[in-house]
Amino acid sequence: MRKAPAIFLPLLLAACDMFDAPPPPPPPPPPPPRSAPAVAMYDRNTPRTFETAGKFNLSTPYRCSVDWSDQTIISAQPAGARDFQFERIDSGDSLPDIKVENLSAKDQTIDVVIRNLLKNTGIRLYYTETFQQTLSFEGISGNLGKVMELVSSMGNVYYSYDNRAKKLTLRRWSRWSLKAPAARDLVLAVEDALRGADLDDITVDWSVGEITFSGDTITEQTVRDTIARLTAEDIFVAFDMSVYRVEPKSGNIAWMDMLLAFNQDSVKLSQQGMIGRALVVGENVNHTSLNNFLAPRGKTTLISSGTFITPERWQGRFDIGRCSKDPYIETMLSVLSETRFDPKKEGIGRLSSTVVLRSGRRDMASYSMNLNLGDNILIIGIPTQYFAGSNRTDVSPNTELVVLISPRIIRIERPE
Repeated sequence: MRKAPAIFLPLLLAACDMFDAPPPPPPPPPPPPRSAPAVAMYDRNTPRTFETAGKFNLSTPYRCSVDWSDQTIISAQPAGARDFQFERIDSGDSLPDIKVENLSAKDQTIDVVIRNLLKNTGIRLYYTETFQQTLSFEGISGNLGKVMELVSSMGNVYYSYDNRAKKLTLRRWSRWSLKAPAARDLVLAVEDALRGADLDDITVDWSVGEITFSGDTITEQTVRDTIARLTAEDIFVAFDMSVYRVEPKSGNIAWMDMLLAFNQDSVKLSQQGMIGRALVVGENVNHTSLNNFLAPRGKTTLISSGTFITPERWQGRFDIGRCSKDPYIETMLSVLSETRFDPKKEGIGRLSSTVVLRSGRRDMASYSMNLNLGDNILIIGIPTQYFAGSNRTDVSPNTELVVLISPRIIRIERPE
């Protein structure tokens, strides 16, 4: 028998070992797939301005800040008729110098009249509104710009002209600019007067005292009338006020204690209203001393503090919510005041003032009183639960609203 070559012997032994050795361990399982991080999901809300951005108002630092340590009861501001400049800011370019001859209309709407006026001028008429008012007139002649002003005023509309596009736009409203004296108090007074005329779309540039807004011909006339009265007034009345919620520690606030805390002469007049009571108090009953009086008697929360300014004998209005940072139930309250100033040769002067507290559209209290300039008005005894919107509230039944009003006079100095 032939022997196997020596080179095959190691291979044979290795093969035998393979059959006797244990199987190799299985490979480790692959790592699980890495999951994506969890993402929070939200319902899509209706697009709207966020509340904090909507409440942003540049007048807040001026209107909602009262320096109770510096209550100058009479101040002066220079102003004249020329300081109030009222003009349109969207009239566009001047119309070309074209002669119009014998323009007439018979029961035609303003768009038809102007379309006839612009025939053969190369100017296109553009509008998106419907005009119902009809015009009738005969034989109007003159420069195109003058005729357009006359016809548009008759139709209670405005126009703007784009010379580059040769296009005239017709609309019922316009954008206006009212420049007032740049003094802060007078700008506040003009803003208050315009809001009192039911103008809400108001933007104020405080650096130059310019107020811009949109309005129709009725708005234009209202503003012109307001400016005429503002320029004729020599006296404005400013009202600084603070509104508090007072929660007594027990029972009700013992207001008669004021006669001991401030001395009896500090309370000069007391008048019961439909609800609450109005006191005319001396200048020593002020923001600081009133808080010192209330501190040991209950928890006092400042709901709102601010200023409103109005011409003498005009009704001014201060909405508590405009200067309140938190949504208290009292912020639906408005304080209205109309005051007449009677300067006295022998003294500083007297004020005849009517103050109305209004919640929503309902007057809840009214007070009429006379006081010396330098005195303050303190309204007490208004139940805070009056403002609750439901039969159950977290406001205790003894909690009351307290309003401190401090009038001061602004004299308008006219140039000679």
